[in-house]
Amino acid sequence: MTTEFVLTGATVLRGSDLVASHDYWVKVDKGGRVSALGPGPLEDSTITQFDASGMIICPAFLNAHTHVIDGFLKEIGFGLPFWDVFMPPDGLRHHALSVTPTEVVTEQLGRTLDQMIACGTSLFVDFREGGLPGVKLLERLAAHRLIQPLTLGRFAAYPPQPPDDLAANEGALGIEALDEISGLVEEGAGFALVSANDLTDQGLAQVAAHVRSLGGLLALHVAESPPYREISIERTGQSDVHRVVDHLSPDFAVHLTFATPEEMDLLAEAGIPAVCCPRNHAVIGLGIPRFDLMLEAGMTVAIATDNVILASPDPLAEIQFASRVIRALREDASFPTATDMLKMITINPAKILGVDHERGSIEIGKRADLVLIDATTVNLAPVADPIAALVNRATAADIRAVFNNGVLAHGRPLEMVPSGR
Repeated sequence: MTTEFVLTGATVLRGSDLVASHDYWVKVDKGGRVSALGPGPLEDSTITQFDASGMIICPAFLNAHTHVIDGFLKEIGFGLPFWDVFMPPDGLRHHALSVTPTEVVTEQLGRTLDQMIACGTSLFVDFREGGLPGVKLLERLAAHRLIQPLTLGRFAAYPPQPPDDLAANEGALGIEALDEISGLVEEGAGFALVSANDLTDQGLAQVAAHVRSLGGLLALHVAESPPYREISIERTGQSDVHRVVDHLSPDFAVHLTFATPEEMDLLAEAGIPAVCCPRNHAVIGLGIPRFDLMLEAGMTVAIATDNVILASPDPLAEIQFASRVIRALREDASFPTATDMLKMITINPAKILGVDHERGSIEIGKRADLVLIDATTVNLAPVADPIAALVNRATAADIRAVFNNGVLAHGRPLEMVPSGR
């Protein structure tokens, strides 16, 4: 429980459209919710007021796809092929996770969570390796910090179905696998596959029905690399995108770097949102997910940071890179707009994750999950367009404070406004 207070004199990015409102105040109630907003000075001497002049207040960031466990391996896979680094069960990172002492992994995981808070993140989605123990580890560490995980557990062993069943696209998951999913969803927030190629079509349909019955989130990597499509077509006659639409219908699809325009239209028609991770795919040489085309197709899109092994968990860095690359590819400086980009780490992921009733924008009744950007720093000042400044220039070093549910999670306390001023 926090105390009631007001942040005053700031430029506030209000509502789901991130309307820049200058010289505004934000009132936070004892429950950590935004209880009022308004322009000019607040004429109420009974409430503690903090001077936020020179600040841009934006919604805290939601990082809709991470693998936070591999921070102890930073740059270990740099320059190596994607398949050799990331694919279970023999990828470099999976081997390292199996042989590294738990205390080493745990210590670095805690540091990664602290870094995410310092970068303005209030909530993140993690595809969590290691079965049920892996989910419990992340939930335990996050419980002691001002950041909330939506942990999507994975099967502890791969492949989850016999190779002969997968090759023939025949066979169902056994009761043991479904029980494992139940435990993962109960302990975390849902379930994640590596790709549609993990399972037969029958297995995908089983997982969809089972996770839905448990009320969990369901997601996976889709069209991440050419082998995803090639393996899927060889086994089933369909691309992994088509199989995901026909048999799984997840809450969101991650990556889509190799999705065709026709497949983007298919996903849009099915109402399946996208979560794209441009920096990670660029550094491993897989290309750039064309999230601009996904937006044009009518998909809801979030931008996320993916594996800590090759990209920092910094949403601002992600959208700055993404914005530049897409403008260069399109040879068009006008799209996506700065507001489009900032929405992809705020309101869009909140909608995708079903938490937009309380997160993702600064509105009365929602959580006071706020990032205060110091617009007077040498890096940012003078600020002509506050949203463009965040999307094009701001860094984590410009963040003065981060609030999670009204509690200061990172940064320095602001100066109090003298009573009667």
